Order: sequence, then structure tokens, then C-alpha cells
Amino acid sequence: MTVKTYTIFPSNKYNLPPPPSVIVLHGLDLMNPPSQIQNRRFFHPSTRPFSEVIEKLTSSLAEALELYPPVTGTVRTNEGKDEIYIALDPANIQGTPFLVETKDTPFVGDTDDVSPRNDQILLPLAKILMVKVTQFSCGTIAVASSINHEVTDLRGFLDFLELWAQIARGEPIDFKDIPNDWSHNPGQYFSGLFKNSTGKTLPSPPPPLKVVPAQEAGICPFFFQPSFVSRWRFTKNTLEQLKSDFSPTSGDLWISTGDALSSLISGVITRAREKTIVERLEGRSSSESQIEQVAMAANGRERAPQGNMSKQYFGNFNTLWSAAVSRPDLLSPTFEAASRVAVAIRTALNVQLSAEAIANKIAFFEDPKNSKLPNRIVWVADMVLTSWCQFDLKGPKLDFGWGKPFAATAGNGAYFPPGYSVMIQEKDTGDIYVVLGVETAGAEELKADQLLNKYATMLPA
Repeated sequence: MTVKTYTIFPSNKYNLPPPPSVIVLHGLDLMNPPSQIQNRRFFHPSTRPFSEVIEKLTSSLAEALELYPPVTGTVRTNEGKDEIYIALDPANIQGTPFLVETKDTPFVGDTDDVSPRNDQILLPLAKILMVKVTQFSCGTIAVASSINHEVTDLRGFLDFLELWAQIARGEPIDFKDIPNDWSHNPGQYFSGLFKNSTGKTLPSPPPPLKVVPAQEAGICPFFFQPSFVSRWRFTKNTLEQLKSDFSPTSGDLWISTGDALSSLISGVITRAREKTIVERLEGRSSSESQIEQVAMAANGRERAPQGNMSKQYFGNFNTLWSAAVSRPDLLSPTFEAASRVAVAIRTALNVQLSAEAIANKIAFFEDPKNSKLPNRIVWVADMVLTSWCQFDLKGPKLDFGWGKPFAATAGNGAYFPPGYSVMIQEKDTGDIYVVLGVETAGAEELKADQLLNKYATMLPA
């Protein structure tokens, strides 16, 4: 069917003061090339005509854009200042593409054609936000949104999407839940915590970061290797058993369910790689080191000492941290070894996600010697684990007025690198769905992993 495209501009309903014409992006926004975050939600049919649904979605989006001006601009580069910024002058507010498609086939599951774009890396001057709404012949409606990851992280994206849905439902807006400062300046929430023992130099690169000459900067090469991607379901009961089995015998030590799950996933990927002799490309630990670096993304807003960062910071504040884990323990499919891995993960988390450690990391990013030419900050790791379990991707806050989503995904067939994992929790059941990527050579070993199959069920492709 034909896809219709509308262009949505911010409304003028709220008479807000003009936003800054330039918002300079922070180093935490620029750790990776300009990728996208996708959010696809699937709704049962509305009792209203589809034309009325589209009218409500577009008008409420226009209001949300007025209240979140950074989403309306254009990401540009100032080479003279070595800066990347969001331009918000009138010439750079060119409207948000809003695509509409009516299909003559019923909904059968998530497919990439419901998304407004599926680019792995966004081109220069790409739209910050794009939306596509699809109605299937059965009446199911998909609302898929894509945002430039340089502008914000998932938490910031969900803040915007929840506001859009709230407006569509006709509920009053609490302006205290909308940022009043759009600058990408996370240090203001951690002021006074940076500790510099020498008084002369900033801290050495916090893991998993390092400083390299700009010409050597880039994504770890293993990111671009062919990947086998699989999805696994862990029920609430098996997660409880996993935590019990992996918990240390010493009463002085404690791990969370997330620590146990991260231990299991790290071991699964490591065993699949080692058994099939996957090449250790640049950026991975050496075979002589006997360790694997497990990097993890964490929403740092909740770590602000005054508790005043949530709902107030629109930008990237995933404070990437990592644990150096014993490779022999990862290779051993035993409870005792997995418990030691989980404890190592918990210990690293406690140290690296303290408010003081986060303040030091912010200062490291803001030191021109690290982030400005001729240098760049990059990250290195053997695995990257991301947990979205704290986010309710299909909860009532994402109801546009005819019911909350019955399903939500972060994209189905988009490229997923080897060594990566994403965990998403179903709030209704407590089950966790895990997306796992490994080099294609390790596919069969991963699928047959003894511990993985003890706790999880592989889902159809």
C-alpha cells in the first residue's frame, strides 16, 4: 500500500520562552557513531476511525514537540570548535516526518517495514525523530518511533514518548516533569563530588574507556562481524532459581537477579566463542590476559545524590562501566564459577556506579585533553550487556487513548552485533526476554549451552 508522509511542526499552544539556538552535545552523547533508538508499540484496534486516530496522534505530537524543543532541531558539526550540537534556529527546525500506511494484510508480528527507518548508522543531518503509524487489515495499529541516539538515551526517549501519550489521552501536564534546562551538562547534578587526589591531572581512563589519537578512534572491529542473533525467555520462576543457584555461599556476599543473569549471559557468549576459536580482534582482551571485559550500560540519573536528575535531563546518561572477569570462570559451566562471576560483576557495579565514580567519569569526558582533537575517547570490551528491565515499554504511560500496547520491541531484524545482549522484562509476568548476539561461528555452541538451556527457552526466529 502507499505510504503517506506528513510533516509535523511544534505547536504554539504553551507560549514557552524560546529554547537556546544551540545545544552542544556532551562526550557521553558521542561515544558511538550516530545510531538510532527504535521503539515499536503494537495496539489493539481503536473504536474510532483510523483518520481520527491519526489526527489525535499528529496534533498531540505537535504539542509534545513544542514542549521538547531539542527533538525538533538538526544535529550539526562545528569543525572549528570540534563540537557536535543541536541547532534550534528556525532554519534548522524542518519538521518531523510522520508516515502513515494502511495494510491489506493482518498483523503477524514485528517486521522492519513498520519502522520509519532501519539505518544502522544515521547519515549527517538525518532527522532527529521519525514516526510511522501502520494499520493492519485486522485493525491492529503499530506506532513506531526512531530517535537519533546522539540526542538522548532510552530513558530520555521514553520521557518524550510518555509525554506525547499523556497529551493524546487529554490529561493535564505537570510541567515539573519536563526539563527546564536543555543543556547537556550532567556534571551540575554531581557538583562537588569530583575528587582529584593529585590536584594536577584528571583520573586515568575509567573502564571501559581509553584515550586514543583521533585517527585511531572507531568502533571495536568485532562489532562489524557477521552475527547470529537469538531470543530467549526466562520465566519469573527460572530467574528466581537462577539467582538461588548462583548466589555465593558466604553470607557476607549478595548478588541481584540481574547479576546472576549477566553472569550467565557472559559465560554463554564466552564459551561459544572459545569452543569455536573466534578470532580476538582489536578491542578485545588478549588471550594471555585470562580475563574478559564485560561492559554494561546503566542509567546514571538515579545515582544523582540529590535525586533531582530523573525527568530533568534529556541527553545520554548511560554511564558505561565494566567488570574484569576471570575467563576460566566464564568457561566453566558450574554454579561455583558462575557465582564468582556474579560477585565480580556486583563488586564492579558498586564501585563504578557510586556518585563519586560517576562524577569522575563526567570530569574525564569534559577534560579537553581527552575529548578534543587530536584525541578521542573510545570504549573497549569483549561483551556489552544492556538491561532495559527497569523500563515498562508497554505500560499505561504509553497508552494513546484507546488502551496500552499489547506488545513492544526495540526492533526485530535490525543489525545486532556479536557480543551484545539486551534484556527486556515483561512487567505483567516478571519474565525476561534476552536478545543474544554471537559471531556466526559460535551459533550452534550458544544454542546448545548447558546452563543457558537449564534456565531459558529459545524463541522462534
